[in-house]
Amino acid sequence: MARGDVDTDASADLRPVVGEDPLDLRLSLATVIHWADSTAVRRDVMARVDFPSDDMGMFLVVNQLSYNGAMRPVELSAALGMTATNMSKIVGRLVQAGLVVRVAAPDDDRGVLVALTAEGRRVGGRIMATAEQNLRDALADWSPAEMDQLRRMMARLARGRRGASA
Repeated sequence: MARGDVDTDASADLRPVVGEDPLDLRLSLATVIHWADSTAVRRDVMARVDFPSDDMGMFLVVNQLSYNGAMRPVELSAALGMTATNMSKIVGRLVQAGLVVRVAAPDDDRGVLVALTAEGRRVGGRIMATAEQNLRDALADWSPAEMDQLRRMMARLARGRRGASA
């Protein structure tokens, strides 16, 4: 079977750049983040929580609001790597679905926040419970002391990055 335009240079290095240290923190963090942030995991959660739409953008916004509370559309756009136009469309669909409302920002006369409705909070609660179960399953063989240590170290790492630009 022909492979098309394939380089025959035998000097191609097929190893990862990061190296082979199984304790490399960069590799460990990247692996966990890619797992948790994968489309497969997201689709599984959407199915398990009976998300009311097969719209990944809507799911991601509800997920963000579930973790962070009400946010400005520009903050949602930045957090999810979406354009303002796309975010506006997603928020519109979420409003129509009854999952979010636009409310006045209390600290800005012209500002708007996107907030979960009661139904959005119920859906967000199911998402959070499923995420918690996924984490419990992944860490099922960890001792309570190991779990406590992981919680403390991850909280410390997150505190240092919360609000930092990507």
